[in-house]
Amino acid sequence: MVSVLQVYTALKDLANKEQKGFITPKVFNSFAAMAQLNVYNELFTELVDAKRLSRQNFDPGRDKSVRKQKEEDLAIYLRSAVLQVPFMEKPSDLSKIISITADNISLRGDVTSRTNCEIVYDPDKIDKILGSNLSTPTEDFPVALVSPIDIEIFPSSIAAVTLRYYSKPTSFDSNGDISSDPPYYDFTVFNYTGENVEAFNPQQSRDFMLPSHCLTEVVMEMAKLIGIRLRDGSVSVFATQEEASE
Repeated sequence: MVSVLQVYTALKDLANKEQKGFITPKVFNSFAAMAQLNVYNELFTELVDAKRLSRQNFDPGRDKSVRKQKEEDLAIYLRSAVLQVPFMEKPSDLSKIISITADNISLRGDVTSRTNCEIVYDPDKIDKILGSNLSTPTEDFPVALVSPIDIEIFPSSIAAVTLRYYSKPTSFDSNGDISSDPPYYDFTVFNYTGENVEAFNPQQSRDFMLPSHCLTEVVMEMAKLIGIRLRDGSVSVFATQEEASE
């Protein structure tokens, strides 16, 4: 995971404005979730690039495989859910769908086989599928209509469906458990020799839900966003240049 304390400290050092109070915890927390989402989306872009390298036989393979590394980075977001057929409201943490399968269930409740559903996002297309004698969904060839709110499975005779997906990035709490809340930097203030001193509060803080090697990317993304917020071009430009040089 990426430490929220390390990111906050690095940003203050980068801007060199800690005495002026420009990068405050409030400003930091307001951009943390957005910066994390940008880095998270970039992981998928890098995975696509890694797959392209693999197809062109440029991937080193084995433990040095770029594709394998990217898939491992995204593994912490893998989730699955059993759908209530024929309609199911999307999971609140759903980010990207991997697959939807129709499951054959034995009398003991075990899954004996799975059949991939064709995933459709266009209501007009599903109307054409349902209206065709050749493409009408069956239990052997099921179809899932994904709408902005829910997922509908055809045919309705299917007993159970499993959704596999990537979740949205949230955060890790102080115990290392996944929290449903965004990253957060918390602090306490105490008086030291007549001056108020800010001290990090690890118990109430939440770390970024990103692989630890993404620390630099998070710092640079936060710097770009905060630089724009503070109208400090030097911070944004520096972050952009550092990111481009990697």
